[in-house]
Amino acid sequence: MLDYKQLNALAEVVRQGSFDKAARKLNLTQSAVSQRVSTLEQRVGRPLLVRANPVRATEAGLLLLRHQQQVALMEANLSEALLTGERSSFERIALAVNADSLATWLPQALRRLFTEHQLLTELIVEDEDITLNRLKSGEVAGCISATAKPVQGCRTQPLGTLRYRMAASPAFAETYFADGVNAATLAQAPTVVYSQHDDLMSRFLARHYPDLGHLPPHHQVPSAQAFVNLALQGITWALIPEIQLAPYQASGTLLAMGKEHLDVPLYWHSWRLESPTMTRLASVLIQEARTQLR
Repeated sequence: MLDYKQLNALAEVVRQGSFDKAARKLNLTQSAVSQRVSTLEQRVGRPLLVRANPVRATEAGLLLLRHQQQVALMEANLSEALLTGERSSFERIALAVNADSLATWLPQALRRLFTEHQLLTELIVEDEDITLNRLKSGEVAGCISATAKPVQGCRTQPLGTLRYRMAASPAFAETYFADGVNAATLAQAPTVVYSQHDDLMSRFLARHYPDLGHLPPHHQVPSAQAFVNLALQGITWALIPEIQLAPYQASGTLLAMGKEHLDVPLYWHSWRLESPTMTRLASVLIQEARTQLR
């Protein structure tokens, strides 16, 4: 039988990317965490981690991480059943989500999950095109992704579509787009991207301004709200979700530039488990997303 203290140590090392951070999270010494992982590796007879920077799981490690996630959910469900539906404490679940969902519609869903179901969420924020990697690795029980195809052993449910629009402050628009929005003006107008993995801007420009041929000068800032803040400061134009842009557009502090937009469909991915927790989670996410997304 597997030792679940050892499994939890393995999961935390992968989640944090290092033994030192995992030790602090688990309130253990680094040597204790290392010993637990080493003992588990000896038990299964193969390495479970690639000890690089950051530390990552091997194929065998991924299998154990998925198992650990599923056992944690089943134990939570068992506790709920034994207590005849009454919980003695909050339940925690790890999810991978995209920054723009977190900045727009997702907080309302998290509020319902907390107030109605006493569910605490541990969020890993990634670009919507790579959140699925966190589910594949076994680090999370579910994720919001722009990918429709399910991972083996998982189910996928559509959430809706985030529509992105070009936005800039009136002063920025007057400085850089006095002659309109076109390939020539875009080539000189600074913009912002989330990370080196973020291809949202490239897709938007390739679709609507193919003559541009390259990314304009750009900031790189891993924060959805910072996109809005930088645009408000007049130092960039940004692709901003329409529902996030609306109040700023209404107040006149940001302008929607042109009629072009980019629609990004979002999907909920989760392990195929008959779990009341996951059923409730999916239900709330889908209800909120379909209320606020297209």
